[in-house]
Amino acid sequence: MAKQQFKPRNQAVKMYFEELAKQKPEWRLDALEEKTATKFYISPRTVRAILKGEGNYAS
Repeated sequence: MAKQQFKPRNQAVKMYFEELAKQKPEWRLDALEEKTATKFYISPRTVRAILKGEGNYAS
């Protein structure tokens, strides 16, 4: 159940990260993760796990 609850958030994180990466191609990966984490009130490590589909964030 919890997995379904976070699917919309995870999709939003991925979309925001991709848009930010397009807008700021000169930014390092960790800066993009930090900015995304700040917007969604999650840790940069959680952003990385969502993007890579690791652990509980695997589809």
